[in-house]
Amino acid sequence: MSQTKSGALGVFQYLDDAIAAARQLKSAGYTVHAMTPTLYPELQATVDPGPSGVRWVTLTGALLGIAGGATLAIWTSLDWPLITGGKEIVSLAPYLVITFESMVLVGSIFNLLAMLVFGGLPGWMRAEGYDQRFSEDRIGLWVPADAATAEKAAAVMQAEGAEEARVATG
Repeated sequence: MSQTKSGALGVFQYLDDAIAAARQLKSAGYTVHAMTPTLYPELQATVDPGPSGVRWVTLTGALLGIAGGATLAIWTSLDWPLITGGKEIVSLAPYLVITFESMVLVGSIFNLLAMLVFGGLPGWMRAEGYDQRFSEDRIGLWVPADAATAEKAAAVMQAEGAEEARVATG
């Protein structure tokens, strides 16, 4: 279990208020995390979480699958050489199928594991600043910060129309 860090938590009923507060906090230099019951592209563009690392993990898995599939096919042919019609023992054209299938298999397994890890699943670690209302009908903004800075962030959220803005310490 990870310990919850200190920070400011704001609960918003309206999307426009949450976007205005997120813009104010970002312009003040805070890191802002949004928690919503559904996807709001306007809020996501404001918070800007950055690109996910899942694509690089998937690419790494696909490249390992290519290497593994080609190695398996070539090694098997060299271990049991069957010379038919004077053809070469190692010919890459017939090995493309197993190489492709290995790439897809290993890449998809890496993709699944990366999505689980980057998505925080399984939920063994508690999300910082999470409230059950964010899965129902409210929008939450979490600003990780020390206690003094969190007070200022909570005041900004309260001024922008938050139903509730509080400082949480771990």
